[in-house]
Amino acid sequence: MEPLLHYVLPLIALILLGEKPRTAAILATLGVVSDIDALLLIHRSLSHSLIIIGLIYTPLFVYAWFRKPELQRTFILAFLVTASHPILDLGGMTPILWPIIQHSISLQLSLNGVVQEGLTFRPRININQAPTDFTRVTGIDYPLFTQDGLLTTLILLLPLTYNLIKKRTK
Repeated sequence: MEPLLHYVLPLIALILLGEKPRTAAILATLGVVSDIDALLLIHRSLSHSLIIIGLIYTPLFVYAWFRKPELQRTFILAFLVTASHPILDLGGMTPILWPIIQHSISLQLSLNGVVQEGLTFRPRININQAPTDFTRVTGIDYPLFTQDGLLTTLILLLPLTYNLIKKRTK
């Protein structure tokens, strides 16, 4: 999935959970962090594993639990935002459960409605796997945003922008 949606979808979810827009904007950046591996020319690597992400956040959870209970919600939300990235990337091969499962997984889900002599539904579920390969490549070319992603972003952000402007003009 494109980085724009990796940021905007958690942003909207955080605001719907009651986070202030400024806090949500900061936390939502964690939705893009997993793609740091692309800068190292190894896209969809360790940073796309829920196991690795969980291991990184575990000391933060323990710290918050025993020392800073007021940070528990923040760390939980930060984990969920970070974990949203590999989940949203499941449309392509993603090592989401590495190292427990040594294969990358992709998931295609759809439900088509067929109108002929009535209405029928055609569900499709495909789960594919391939050995995980963390080999460095010479280059990576992927969209920062697509038309669908940009339009989805605009539709999601318009009500938020409207409410922020309305609130400031009062």
